[in-house]
Amino acid sequence: MYVDDGGDEQVKILDHASGVVLSSFGRPGHQIGAFTLGHTLAADSKGDVYVAETDWDRRVQKFKPVK
Repeated sequence: MYVDDGGDEQVKILDHASGVVLSSFGRPGHQIGAFTLGHTLAADSKGDVYVAETDWDRRVQKFKPVK
């Protein structure tokens, strides 16, 4: 399960059953891979994750899972 943690501008990957954080990605900022006010999170059937931001950047970033 993916959760957008606006407190530290990261996307947390949680175990659905236990809620334990398995991994995370992102950091505060305006560069690629960084977030400023992450707002919306979505995942597609391929496992790609999309993070939309508000305010300064107003963009959507796409992340592919590492296999």
